[in-house]
Amino acid sequence: MAKSQIIIQDYRKLDAEALVKKIAETRHRLQELQAELAIRKLTNHALIRKTKQELARLKTVQQEKVILASIQPHE
Repeated sequence: MAKSQIIIQDYRKLDAEALVKKIAETRHRLQELQAELAIRKLTNHALIRKTKQELARLKTVQQEKVILASIQPHE
């Protein structure tokens, strides 16, 4: 199994609150990296791309949870 699939499975195990918190942390980290890039302090530009990918994965899992909750029969 690929590393990204394992990471996504870990994200799917999180509850909604933990997922929102992780998204906020990742957004904050992305903003910090972009600020470092602007002042030419960042040496590894690939971190921005990886952080964006992580944020996209988190948002995808969050959207999956919303869709699954809407189609689940209410008991």
